[in-house]
This record gives sequence, structure tokens and C-alpha cells, in this order.
Amino acid sequence: MINLIRVNFRRARRRRKVGVAIVLGALLISIAGNAMTFFLFERGSNPELSVGDSFWYSMISITTIGYGDLSATTLGARLGTIAFITVMGLTAFTAAAGMLINWLIDLQIRERTGIGRLFLKNHILIINYPNEARVRHIIDEFMSDPRHEKDDITLVTDRVESLPFSHPNVYFLRGSPLETETYERAAISEAQKAIVLSTGYDDPNSDSIVASAVSVLHRSNPRITSTVECINPKHAVLFEGMDRVSLVFPLQMANNLLVQESQDPGVSLLAQVITSNKMEGTLLSIRLEDVPDQRVAYPQIAKHMLDRDVNLVGIVRNGSVHLRFVELFPEKDDVLVYIASSRLDAEALQESLAR
Repeated sequence: MINLIRVNFRRARRRRKVGVAIVLGALLISIAGNAMTFFLFERGSNPELSVGDSFWYSMISITTIGYGDLSATTLGARLGTIAFITVMGLTAFTAAAGMLINWLIDLQIRERTGIGRLFLKNHILIINYPNEARVRHIIDEFMSDPRHEKDDITLVTDRVESLPFSHPNVYFLRGSPLETETYERAAISEAQKAIVLSTGYDDPNSDSIVASAVSVLHRSNPRITSTVECINPKHAVLFEGMDRVSLVFPLQMANNLLVQESQDPGVSLLAQVITSNKMEGTLLSIRLEDVPDQRVAYPQIAKHMLDRDVNLVGIVRNGSVHLRFVELFPEKDDVLVYIASSRLDAEALQESLAR
């Protein structure tokens, strides 16, 4: 009898929903059945016994704790305990515990192998996986910014079967970056921004693959802001017409820095400092949302900012960079790029503009 019940439980467990329903039903029947038989047969010898006490006895018995404060003394109560607790209850309880353990193990495997669905908000997506060293460096650098140190990051790629490193704020989702279903599982509608990496510096098809991934990404969430790695500047045309996309040309920047360092030693060290969140004094930016009625030229603004130990180095306006500030006045949506040890807030910026 016991073996037959166990066989049926094993079969039910393979059908998750049916198995859970059967096991929970068996647990409820065993607890309620034992409580009722215990109450009916023990009530005669123990008038103070309540229904609540009977259910307490069933719960303690089925979990094998057995405090000893209540026990079956009549034949009917003992037979009820054997039938509902020993035969049905313990079998159902162990099956339920097994299901719970299997579910937890399956959940852990799905999380580690990235085949599940994520339920995150305001998270960051990192698309593609060129190699572990680069991805870990980018994650480490990104989270070095105090504003993002607690952000959740999701790595999306189909190039690895499981996340090769562990980080409390990093999640892994395995799937093609060219498929909408992948981004739906990555909770794309709730993501705040994406970093799209190249597939590899030696991959001639990297830029076209990245452009396709960005296209799918922005169709899934048009509001998301993407920073995209493009190996060949000539391939920038692939990204034309895509809103909220910033391109970075890593090889071109590296080559330029090599030449500059050979001609003007010290440039490389400075670039290393101002492009890292881990060092004091880094490149930062702020967008000009409002322009005061009083027109103040950027040279005067730069002087006032310098008094606050903030070095204004450039203005980005309509995709063009201005490094000379003479006769240049603020306009709405200007992006001020500066070097400082901490970020400017909107109030401090407005104070500089009003001088």
C-alpha cells in the first residue's frame, strides 16, 4: 500500500501542477482526518480537548516533532493516527519536502544557466560577451560609481552556458541578442540603460551584429538609452536613425592615445585617471535643462566652475564638440563635460550659469 502511494506520488511529481495539487490535497486530508478522529475518540476521556488542540496534534505529528503534550490513548485515535499520519501524512509530507527541494534546485540551475525569466526594475543590460576579463572590468568600473553601486546588472549572451563568475548584483540570461523573446525574459521594459559590447575585436561581422542587436533592443523598449561599442568608425552609418544611442569607437580611441602618448608623454596617464570611476577626478557630464534669462558666456561660467574645483573641458551641442568657449553661450540641452571629484547637481549648475 505504502509503495503504491509512493509510486503514484513520483508519477504526480513529474507533472508539476498536478503533483503539487495532489500532494497538498493529501496533506490537508491527512491533517484534517487525523484531527477529526483524534477529537472524536479522545474527547470522551479528555473533555477539555478542543478542535484547535486536535489540529495542533496533527501538525506536530505530521512534522515528526512530537512535543508529547498530546497523544492518542484510545484505539480509534491510534488507528486514525496510523492511517492519516503514518501512512498518508508522512508520505505526503516527504513528497512535499522533496518537491520544494527540487523546485529550489531547479530555480538555482535556471538562474545559473540563464534559461529563466527575470523580474527586475531599473536594471542595466550588458549585451554580448567578448571575454570574461572585459565583462568583469566593465561591471567593476560601472559599479564603482556611487550612483550605481547597488544597481542590478543583467548579462545577455548566447556565447556561454553559465555565468563564469559570481556577483550578488549580476544576473545572467542566456539567449540570442537578436531575438525579441530574449529581451522580454530580461525584463527589457523595466531596464534603464544598456551597454552593447562588440562580439570581439577580431570579428569582422561584429558591428553588423551589434547594430542588429541594438535595433531589436530599441524595438522592445524605445525609451532605453544604449551605449554601443563600434569597432570601425566607417560602420557608424549602421546606427543612423537610432535614437538614444551613443557610439564608442574603442580601437580608434586606443590608437589616438598611443600616438598622443608617444608625442606628449603623460597624456595616457591623465586619460587613465579621468576615464575611471575608481580614481579621484574623473570625466563627468550634465545636461543643461534650463537656460537663465541673463545671458552668461561659457568662459565666465568655466571660471566660476573652476573656483569650485570643477574643470569644464567641453560642450557637446547637437552632436558637435566645442572646446573653445569664446562667444559661446548656453543653450537648452547642451551637455557640459567636466573633470571633478564629485558630480555637479542642478542647483550648483544653475548658480554657475547665473554669475
